[in-house]
Amino acid sequence: MMVCPYNQSDLLLILQIDHSRIAGLLAAHWGNDRFAKPTPYSSMVLAAQEHDSGWWDWEIKPTVNEQGYPSDYIGSIKHLGQSVWLNLYRHGIERLAARDSYAAYHVSMHGEGLLTRGMGLLPSMPDYSGDPAVEEFIAEQKKLRAGWLRELQKDQALQEMTSDDHLWTNFKLMEVFDQFAQFVCNRYPFNSRARKNGPTNKLSNVPVPVGPGQPDITLTVDVQNEKEAIVHPYPFDVSPLGIFRRTARTESTLFRSRGISAGLLQGQTDRYRLYVARGLSLALSAAAG
Repeated sequence: MMVCPYNQSDLLLILQIDHSRIAGLLAAHWGNDRFAKPTPYSSMVLAAQEHDSGWWDWEIKPTVNEQGYPSDYIGSIKHLGQSVWLNLYRHGIERLAARDSYAAYHVSMHGEGLLTRGMGLLPSMPDYSGDPAVEEFIAEQKKLRAGWLRELQKDQALQEMTSDDHLWTNFKLMEVFDQFAQFVCNRYPFNSRARKNGPTNKLSNVPVPVGPGQPDITLTVDVQNEKEAIVHPYPFDVSPLGIFRRTARTESTLFRSRGISAGLLQGQTDRYRLYVARGLSLALSAAAG
């Protein structure tokens, strides 16, 4: 759960499963005359959409921290407890594997990446890999991925998409979708500076794949106002791209006095519409409403 300050008395709450759906939206629209679409397309969109779906196990009945508030997603492996966090990802990956093992492969890589500084892509993140329980989780996931990969490689249509280079490119895309969706979700209004952690407007400098034989680049999200941003270079197939974000706004005192369920249920649920666009087409978002 993303827990963001809204004003002096209210908190803004965004579920990880809603953040995950926005990552799926970004993946679905990724690709244009400069950027290659992710392949296999449906599996990668599903992976982005479901990459944090394991959080539902906790978000359906969340707990509060010592201060009486729900814990923010950043640092959650410590706040929720190691076994709780690891099992969230285990269960989410297991459910996805029953539907699409290629998608599960990349969500598994993402789960490992959250514990290992993005497998080297996110050096500013903590590294938990020396912990015995984390080591066990990583070993489990590597074994699962090896089994899925053997089966996937039997499919002639997936030969190229199961090469080491292609799998690594898709992992980088997963991290880009996640960082971008975090940046969109973990602040309100869009130009708020209240949050001091999380992705930067350069998406933590994650290398962004462009296409075969081309060097990775860095994206910049240049926030213009409360609901609009210019992205350059622009990776999506439409501009502006409208993003609907569901949030719950609630008084912070409700959590302390009545518990987290009351705080969530008595809060105000809103859907905010944000836009990301090429520079020349940003004005179109105002016309679109």
